[in-house]
Amino acid sequence: MVNPRGLGPTKMPVLTKGETFAIQCDSGYEPIFGRGRDLMIFNNANTNTSSSSFLGVSYARTQGDEKFFTGRSTFAVEDYEVFGLHA
Repeated sequence: MVNPRGLGPTKMPVLTKGETFAIQCDSGYEPIFGRGRDLMIFNNANTNTSSSSFLGVSYARTQGDEKFFTGRSTFAVEDYEVFGLHA
């Protein structure tokens, strides 16, 4: 993602209260990151403009901005990949 301020890749730390909900799966959505839906990708994300970002519930806000990723609350997604680490 390229954020509107031109910041490079940024790690969003999981807040202690949000650890249980760091990533969720739901049949109506692609991955959901965070309890407060800090980052939620809707199905058909390339044509659906309902994907959303509201940082600050389970993931720390960067630069105090819940619209960090695109400058908007909702957006379409061209392409994405999700990686996980297993302990």
